[in-house]
Amino acid sequence: MPTISSEINSRFNQYLRLVIRRRRLLYAGVGFPLLFTLIFVSIATPSYEAKGRLLPTSDAANMGVMGVLSGIFGQGGFGSIDGAPSSFLYAEILNSNTVLTSVMETEYEFLDGSKLIKGDLYDIFNWPREYESIEKMKEKVLSKMNLENGLITISAEAPFPELAQLIVNTWIKELDEFNKNIRITQASENLIYLNKRIDETREELEIVTDSLITYLNTNRGYPETASPIVRSRVERLELNKQVKEDIFIVLSKECEMAKLNKRKTTPVVSILDTAVLPSEKSGPKKIPVFIISLFFSFIIIGISISILEARYPTADDSVITYREIIHSLKKDWRDVVSVFRRKSE
Repeated sequence: MPTISSEINSRFNQYLRLVIRRRRLLYAGVGFPLLFTLIFVSIATPSYEAKGRLLPTSDAANMGVMGVLSGIFGQGGFGSIDGAPSSFLYAEILNSNTVLTSVMETEYEFLDGSKLIKGDLYDIFNWPREYESIEKMKEKVLSKMNLENGLITISAEAPFPELAQLIVNTWIKELDEFNKNIRITQASENLIYLNKRIDETREELEIVTDSLITYLNTNRGYPETASPIVRSRVERLELNKQVKEDIFIVLSKECEMAKLNKRKTTPVVSILDTAVLPSEKSGPKKIPVFIISLFFSFIIIGISISILEARYPTADDSVITYREIIHSLKKDWRDVVSVFRRKSE
């Protein structure tokens, strides 16, 4: 009865003999994927990646991970603009349809060698001017935030290095424009209301003041020879004037506070690194292409070996030696060298 050790040695010897016998198929299984990878990388459309980085706001840099979670999911509510520091909303704003559409509709101008290329991204990539193009855009751009320090990295891929740089820098510019022109906080709404009330109070104060002056001019004997009715009327006008002045002072103070609050809550994009011109290709990547082609190649080789073994099985009774392995490899090497010699002659 064979032991486990002898059974393992027998199986190993059988597999090793199978590998030696079908070794040229295995050579092809590695060689063809390698050749395919080199051809594919040389003829495929290249891609270049440009990157930029944005600084967090001062509050974002000091909050940490727990601050992020409490700001996003806490009292401010999920996605609340005022419930979390501005930096933690940048990634969402960058990926919004509004900002991405603006980036896509921007007119770009760059050189491809000596050829000048002009147009928006719809024209450059031959995309339809439809909503589906936004999804294609999202495949070419990426924004991610470091939860530890709030730093945001944004990147874009394009078939031209200068275009990749332009897309990233335009993306940053559109984020800044969105923050300045579209993002409305409660502070800005309060400021609009306060400015309106200040104008109304100023007009009311001017009316009361003019009424008081007119009444005093009509009753020039005030206060010495004024009647009780005149005194009462003047006192009411003066009181009304004092109230309007107090309201105007309070509103002016509140307006200044609202301006400071708006300054604090309206984010300003702080750029740590602008995108520079990428000098090397970012794709297509050789290793993933080679691994994928190698995977399919070995599937085909495995099927081929199974068919050959079904028709011409490898003997499993002989023990393969180290000398036999070396001899087989040397023979293959001589065959390769002889092929190249014939081609050179």
